[in-house]
Amino acid sequence: MKRFTTFITIVLLLILSSNYLLFAGVSNTLPSAVITYPHSNAYYQEGSDVVINVYSTDIGGSFENGTVEKVEFFIDGELVHETADHNNHTYTFIWLNVQVGEYRITARATDNEGDSFTSAGVLLSVGKEPVVSKGLSAGKGKYLANILKSSSTVRHDYLTYWNGVTAENAHKWGSIEGTRNVMNWTQGDIIYNYAKNNNLMFRYHAIAWGSQYPQWLRNLEPEEFQAEIEEYMAEMAKRYPYMDQIDVLNENLYLNTWNGQEHAAGTPYFRAGLGGPGETGYDWVIWLFEKARHYFPNSKLIMNDFELENNPNGIREMLDVIKVLRDRGLIDGFGTQAHTFNIDVMWNQTSTLKQRIDLMASSGVPVYATEMDMKGTPASEANQLRAYKNVFPVFWEHPAVGGITLWGYVDGAIWQADAGLIRTNGTKKPALLWLEEYMESLPNVGYPYQGIEIADDDNMISNGEFDMNLANWDIQNNEGASGTMEVVTGEELSGPRALSICSENAGTANWHIQLRQQTPIDSGKVYSLSFMAKADENRTIDVAIQHDSDPYTTHFEEQVALTNEPQEFYFEFASTINDPIAALKFYLGGNSACVYIDDVAMYEIGDIPPSNVAEIVAQSNFEVYPNPFENSIAINSKNSLNNAHYQLINVYGQVLREGILNHQNTIETHDLTSGLYILQIESDKKTESMKLMKK
Repeated sequence: MKRFTTFITIVLLLILSSNYLLFAGVSNTLPSAVITYPHSNAYYQEGSDVVINVYSTDIGGSFENGTVEKVEFFIDGELVHETADHNNHTYTFIWLNVQVGEYRITARATDNEGDSFTSAGVLLSVGKEPVVSKGLSAGKGKYLANILKSSSTVRHDYLTYWNGVTAENAHKWGSIEGTRNVMNWTQGDIIYNYAKNNNLMFRYHAIAWGSQYPQWLRNLEPEEFQAEIEEYMAEMAKRYPYMDQIDVLNENLYLNTWNGQEHAAGTPYFRAGLGGPGETGYDWVIWLFEKARHYFPNSKLIMNDFELENNPNGIREMLDVIKVLRDRGLIDGFGTQAHTFNIDVMWNQTSTLKQRIDLMASSGVPVYATEMDMKGTPASEANQLRAYKNVFPVFWEHPAVGGITLWGYVDGAIWQADAGLIRTNGTKKPALLWLEEYMESLPNVGYPYQGIEIADDDNMISNGEFDMNLANWDIQNNEGASGTMEVVTGEELSGPRALSICSENAGTANWHIQLRQQTPIDSGKVYSLSFMAKADENRTIDVAIQHDSDPYTTHFEEQVALTNEPQEFYFEFASTINDPIAALKFYLGGNSACVYIDDVAMYEIGDIPPSNVAEIVAQSNFEVYPNPFENSIAINSKNSLNNAHYQLINVYGQVLREGILNHQNTIETHDLTSGLYILQIESDKKTESMKLMKK
């Protein structure tokens, strides 16, 4: 009977919530937009490139799921990029060659109903000093963080292992304001400043939690209660501007717990003091997150709880709360504590664990593992190693998981005995040795904390060696064609990684499958384009520079023949117009053979010579026309060119044509590729040169 009553209660709350939203004129859940990298307080060296990842979906609210139509990227409020392409809901932009300064990054997602939501900001600093690598996950794409108990617990090896910080107890409200109106931030300030000074990701734990809270809250009326928690948040905001994430509400479950009780015994005081269930069933939570959004515009707002991985009903209860926040754009992350008593037992249930994280991700916002620890079941170093080997990769490799925080790492200084990764004598346990090897084995995508190095800063192509996985590359399928791309190893092209593009349905035309990257071009400029490629079997592909919108004007296009052996290709072309949304495109449709591409580069190499007028060098006495040319060139001279010797040279100094001018003074050029050339003529012991351009 009790379960039936609980079920009816939940149904009524959902009905009330939907009716309330319809009555209030809300009929569509806003899309999410969460910048998962970089974190607030990240640091880059001048001239570096910054990968910006945005997690965005249009699911998880009270209304019918939609789609994200585009994500726009802003630097200090200025639009710098937009895209409709994503990889597992992550939209990426690489901000090139950042200059010294302080910046605020935001992103705006727009859904198929035309409704938009703008992310919390990320505060970034750029200076002249080099970036210092920190933590096991440096360069591996996500943060791997840990806790600090107090200023005296910062070990010498902290930055060797971790690149994020949470204060274990120092920021809980009970630690800050045990006596009303007397706030003690000493330990909290030291821990925060350690993170700030080392440019680490910082999580605040926690604002509202029905444990370790000031006992004097129990007797307050709602108006007083709300005033006090606002005062607490206002002081947080003033002291800690570089908080990347905040546990706004911690351990709220009470309907689906293992013992049928509140996860945190004091939660009823918060529930009543912040306004009660109200019309939505969660009005008090809405009030809390609205205030947090107001005070912390540059922090991700998280709801955090435990007993989730092995309790799907607990996940669903948390999702019910998140729905009302998603409808209003008030939440940025699903926090699962992932403690030893919830995840150790799942070491041999990895597929189920993956499904549970999928269920968390149905919230529409990133998932963060916030308090992970493992000691094995039963506890032993061998079983801890087994748990880490099987459980940790499921979290780390899940595309919705934005990062992991471990809850301590040294035995004797960790709340769960035997869950440390380092013994009390300072030696490493097998689980830590494995974790080091696992992190080392992961692809180096260049962040966090390592920046992204490009061999030549003038290269217009970002991630042309695919060392950053798929960053800045899009694939477009047209007319029912279906092609997929992935970064692979072992293909023996330019570097250890290459891009593989394969098709299930190749379509009937080459443009039906396109690999793309935006490459703006300027009028009057000459560009070079090069790449390596091969295919599983002989086939052709086209490479083009094209205006990436209707009318899709093509500025350059060449077809190349691929074999199963790597080949290098080089082209030059001239642009006669400015095109800020031109894109490099590889046309890969019409043939089902997989193609492998690597070492893509594009450079601006010079100016176009004046059209139909020779550019005379050192007072030349001859003219060449047409210039730019196509199939042949003709030469006029004030003096006789009989028996004059000529050479036609490319920009690399290679002589492609040479000989004695004929009586018509013409040179055939039909088989030359587009690009810049130098014509050199020697007559009467005098040598003269001229720049030419082939269309």
